[in-house]
Amino acid sequence: MRWGENGPMRIPAAAPVFLTVLAALGVAACGTGGPSAPATTTIFVQAPQTPDAAVSGTRSPAQTQTVAVGAAIDATGHEITVFASPSGNIVCAGSVGDAGTSAEVRCDVMEHTWTLPPKPAACEFDWSHGTFLDTTAVLSCVSDAIAGSDVVGADGTWWNGRPGSQVVTVSGRQSVALGYGSSMILGPITCTSREDGMHCTNGKTKAGFDINRASYTLR
Repeated sequence: MRWGENGPMRIPAAAPVFLTVLAALGVAACGTGGPSAPATTTIFVQAPQTPDAAVSGTRSPAQTQTVAVGAAIDATGHEITVFASPSGNIVCAGSVGDAGTSAEVRCDVMEHTWTLPPKPAACEFDWSHGTFLDTTAVLSCVSDAIAGSDVVGADGTWWNGRPGSQVVTVSGRQSVALGYGSSMILGPITCTSREDGMHCTNGKTKAGFDINRASYTLR
């Protein structure tokens, strides 16, 4: 996944703003010789922290599966990794730098009831459907969507079938979800799926976020 030629770029503004480029998802795998899809622009704007995350609502999956609890999936060496929550309400996409020492992850929540701060003047797009984490955690201001890139067979769901993965039906699509209690390792960032939402932390900077249907927390 390419988030920009040199990673997130800081733009002068009243609040910190991060500009990244998120490559289109769900296209042919890299190296197949197929044409590349156009990149879309994503801006992330710093927002204040809210109270601790509350228990999220859930959707019942279409089928019951046995999922390994406590499994850890290492995404090193993969350009893009996409994973949903078992409820299907959260979809995350992440990438790891070539050296494995840097990483980024974005999580979008399909249905939420958050109380947000006023939309920043620097945000020209949708405010806010989720969170973004690299070395710091921020709320997102985005012009695109990652829902749909979590389907079985997409480039980002290469990890389907490994311990900790499960397939759930969300809005008619077969999504690959990170089972409750399991984690996705994206370089220094670890995202753990729990019944109260998705929890992502950068082990180097200790920054992170907790997010679900009812609330978000930036750390």
